[in-house]
Amino acid sequence: MKIFNLIILVVLLVFNNDTVSAQNTKPSKKANNKTVQAAKPKATAQTPVTDFKQGVHMTFENEHLDIGKVKKGEVKKFDFTFTNTGSEIIEIDIASGCDCTTLDYPKSKILPGKKGVIHVTFDSGKKEVSETVDVDLYLKNLNPKTGQRILKIIDYKYELTH
Repeated sequence: MKIFNLIILVVLLVFNNDTVSAQNTKPSKKANNKTVQAAKPKATAQTPVTDFKQGVHMTFENEHLDIGKVKKGEVKKFDFTFTNTGSEIIEIDIASGCDCTTLDYPKSKILPGKKGVIHVTFDSGKKEVSETVDVDLYLKNLNPKTGQRILKIIDYKYELTH
């Protein structure tokens, strides 16, 4: 939220400064006729240059993970990393999987352009066969067309060995 307020303040200052200079129409005695180009803003790690899609969009590095061979009883840990590539703030309300999956997901808001990580712990102890496991992400954000909460499904698969 502080970053958002800072961005708004900077935008207001920039536009306010342009308005003041546009009102000063008296030429300076030291004026010259050189054309000056405004410096292009440089992208930094804090201000990535991104074209955001309208609405809520999560772009995952990989929506479908293959964690490979897993011995029965083995515990595997891995992550799903995503970027908020939409114009709206993302809020994950609930993340769920099967009883073999423990999820740790961002509880705070994910601003446009920022990354989020869903940490997954998979316990193969109760599993008898190889399978693909869905991870359901229920967002607090609503679909503007339906008025329903947005659901995003990602998954991982494994090959169970004995």
